[in-house]
Amino acid sequence: MTLAPWDPGLQNERTGLAWQRTMLAGLTCSVLVARLLASVSLILSIIIGLLALLCTAGLGYVAIRRFRLNNIAIHHQEQLGDAKAHALTSLLVVLTAFGGLLYVAVA
Repeated sequence: MTLAPWDPGLQNERTGLAWQRTMLAGLTCSVLVARLLASVSLILSIIIGLLALLCTAGLGYVAIRRFRLNNIAIHHQEQLGDAKAHALTSLLVVLTAFGGLLYVAVA
């Protein structure tokens, strides 16, 4: 006998909140790196900042879409979503690391 979860929607809520925190942390780190790069190269700072902003906006869209699709899937007992949000998070981390590396290398 398997016991069903008390409220299967709560897991999706926690995951959605975790993705919001991830987006906020990624954007904060990217803006910090862009700010540090501004003292070295304004063009690199703008490029890294805009790429990070676009990546975070894309991650926000994917996370909201994923939350909605997972909510429907949970209530219909279907398979959950894909890994697009993970790929965008990885891209955001790589952009931030690249910006930090540029700052260290140029400064």
